[in-house]
Amino acid sequence: MTEQEYFDQRLEDQRAFFEKKSTENKKKYFRFKVIVIILSASLPFVVKYSDVPAFPEIIGLIGVIISILSGIDTLYNYQEHWVNYRKVEEALKREKFLYLTDSEPYNTRTKFKKFVANIESIIASENNEWVNVNKNQPSQVSTNTLSQDKPPVSEE
Repeated sequence: MTEQEYFDQRLEDQRAFFEKKSTENKKKYFRFKVIVIILSASLPFVVKYSDVPAFPEIIGLIGVIISILSGIDTLYNYQEHWVNYRKVEEALKREKFLYLTDSEPYNTRTKFKKFVANIESIIASENNEWVNVNKNQPSQVSTNTLSQDKPPVSEE
């Protein structure tokens, strides 16, 4: 693979992926937080007019929506994903600029190999971090279920 192919097919592809995922998670995080803030701030106003027959149900509904949105935000870790994806994207950009300017550590004869190793290390590190963050989520399949493909061991 040539340098240009690596830049186009691997580095820029991964950088664009992390940028997209960071932006998506940032938007989701802020949407959830803004809605929760608006609903929370509206509760005192609604309570003031609680003598209207339908307002107790409205107050209850607002509380339920706040709880649901907060729970979803906690479950999917939008803020943590946003920050992690942005951190990786910035690390990839940094390595690219160090490489393009022949800056340390890319001022040697083996700079491309070192560059590839560093980029792949950053990507692998993020993959491991993602697994660690998401391993306890209910939608994730446990690696322990892979052993179910093996026949049970008889203890007789």
